[in-house]
Amino acid sequence: MTAVKENIKRILEERAFLWENQGKALADIANLREFTAEERVKFEAVEADFGAFGQRIKALELSLDQERQINEFAALFQNDNTVRTAVETELRSVLSLREKSEVDFSFTGKEMTRALATGTAGAGGNLIPATFWDMLIQPLRNFVSVLNAGATQITTASGENITIPRVSSYGAAAAQVEATQLTGSDPAFDQTTLKAFKFGDFRDVSRELIDDSAIDIEGLITKLIGQNIGLLLGQKLSTGTGINQTAGIVTASTVGVTGATGVSGAATFDNIIDLFYSIGAPYRGNGSWIIADQALGGIRKLKDSTGRYLWEPSVVFGAPDLILGRPVFGDPNMAAPAIGAKPILFGDISAYWVRFVNSLRIERSDQALFGTDQVAFRGVLRADGLLTDPSAVKTFQGGAS
Repeated sequence: MTAVKENIKRILEERAFLWENQGKALADIANLREFTAEERVKFEAVEADFGAFGQRIKALELSLDQERQINEFAALFQNDNTVRTAVETELRSVLSLREKSEVDFSFTGKEMTRALATGTAGAGGNLIPATFWDMLIQPLRNFVSVLNAGATQITTASGENITIPRVSSYGAAAAQVEATQLTGSDPAFDQTTLKAFKFGDFRDVSRELIDDSAIDIEGLITKLIGQNIGLLLGQKLSTGTGINQTAGIVTASTVGVTGATGVSGAATFDNIIDLFYSIGAPYRGNGSWIIADQALGGIRKLKDSTGRYLWEPSVVFGAPDLILGRPVFGDPNMAAPAIGAKPILFGDISAYWVRFVNSLRIERSDQALFGTDQVAFRGVLRADGLLTDPSAVKTFQGGAS
């Protein structure tokens, strides 16, 4: 575990070194003039390197979490070999999906990861390592930015609608005249509803492929189902329309700042400052940035009048990058900078609630496709999200050209 942490620290330092020695110089040029062809190639290479660093850090963080979970599990039974052996046998049967027809994986982040079947070469021992990233938790962490940024998560046992009362306006005091009746305006209330939309994926695999393959086909299919559901959930919680589907946090948020005319949708330094202060102080202190992946390159170039860059790359294990002292999370689902697009969001993300019904189910059936001698796999998740306080989160919208 120590070695993994040291490796993450080394990668963070390499990323910071790349920014200081190449990224800043190129960003300085971009603030003065258009890139030459050679400079454009260099800048794109630096951006690609930043992306690669980010993926390596995510991989190591998941590996670290997996190692921690395994150690915690082993510690529970360190004094009883008989119990430990029995529980490990049952756990392996569940995680391999070979002896259980249904396996539930919740989103608490404490699940054991599934080990690949490496006991024999035919089960995949020749091709893949003993363990790999958690097949179902990994997609959520990678694809659902609002969860990483601190959205409030609740889990219910059933999927009925949840009606949430909320204050739509807080009322106001009024200036008073001596010896007259006190006045003021009353607060107003409305309601919002958390539903339970279904997300699913289905795969059918021939019996021959499962029995004869040199790799763990079951593990691969389960991983793909988890990724597909994670991708879809991330998209809907980010930019879902709210019409017969989840209202994503970008869709539900009001526009706090509109870009200047003549910038063609890109945010300026002043736009970022204005968006930051468009949020009330209580929310601002707990705020986070969610920024479209395609907008991050432009944000890295922004600096104040003293030449200090807004973007601060992290060099601390487990700490995100910062803008104006608040954490930054990339989102692949948000729109790229463009006229009318909303590529940047800031605010207290805990005001966005994500509701799960029970947990993600990954199921296998040997009987459903009996006539074609195929094995069926399916994944099902019921979830929804809503913004409980519209004043807590706001977006930047690209201005006209």
